[in-house]
Amino acid sequence: MKKVEFLTIYATYENIEVVKNVLPSIIKETRRSNSALIVHDCSEQGDGEKWSYLRDLNKHSNFFLILSSNMSMAQSRNMALSFGLDNYMPDYVCMLEDDHGFREGAIDALTQAMEEFYGKEAPSGLLYGMFTLCHKHTHAKVDRDADGNLYPTIENEPFMIGGYNSCFRCAPTSHWMNVLKGYDSDGYLISEYQTANLRWRNYNKGFTFMLVGDGSLSFDIKAEGRGLSSEGTLKLWDSNYSFKDLRSEYVGKK
Repeated sequence: MKKVEFLTIYATYENIEVVKNVLPSIIKETRRSNSALIVHDCSEQGDGEKWSYLRDLNKHSNFFLILSSNMSMAQSRNMALSFGLDNYMPDYVCMLEDDHGFREGAIDALTQAMEEFYGKEAPSGLLYGMFTLCHKHTHAKVDRDADGNLYPTIENEPFMIGGYNSCFRCAPTSHWMNVLKGYDSDGYLISEYQTANLRWRNYNKGFTFMLVGDGSLSFDIKAEGRGLSSEGTLKLWDSNYSFKDLRSEYVGKK
C-alpha cells in the first residue's frame, strides 16, 4: 500500500492509436507529481495488440494495470475506484476517458484548485464539488472568476450546472464516496444513466463544478467512443428503459 495525494483512473476500450497518443502524457505527469495511476482495459477486438502495448508501456511499473473481460463503463470505473481507495488511500481522484490527456502541471493545478475551492460557494449559490481541466465538452454557459477559472452561471438548467461530462471528472475522495457515490451500472455497456446520474447527485446535494484554468493543461484526441455508436435511430442503450425491461430497444437486441 502506498499513500498518495492524487489518483488518476484511466479506463480504456480498444482505440489503441488514440491511447498511444494520450496515455504516455498521463504516465509522465503521474511520475512528475509522484501520484498514482490505474489503467483498466477491457478490449475485445485487437486485445492482443492492445494488451501487449500496455504491458510494454508499463515495463517499469509506472502504473497499476488491470486487463479484463469486457464490462460496462460503470463497472470498470467502480472497480478501479474501489481498488484505488484500498491501495493508495488518495485524497483526490480523477477519472478520465481514454481520449483525454494531461499536460505538465495538470495534477498540481487540479490539486491546488480542489484544496482551495472545494466546498466553497460559487456565484450560483451552489458549492464547488466537481472539477475538470477539459474546457471543450460542456454546453453550459460559463463565466470567469478572478483567478481565471470558469464556472457555470445560474442561467443554466440544473443538469448543466450540476456537473461535468464523464470525459474528465475530478473530486476529493470524500466527495466521490459520499456525494457522487460512484457510477450507476444499469445492464448496458454504457448509457446515459451511468454517465448522467453523477450530475444529478452533485446538484441535488447542493454542488456544482469548476473548469480549472484556461484549458491549456489538458488535451483530447478526436475519437468516437462506443457510447456514440448507433444503428438507425437505435443506440447501444435505451434512454427510457432499463436493460432488463422488455420495453427497451437497443442495437443488437434479440
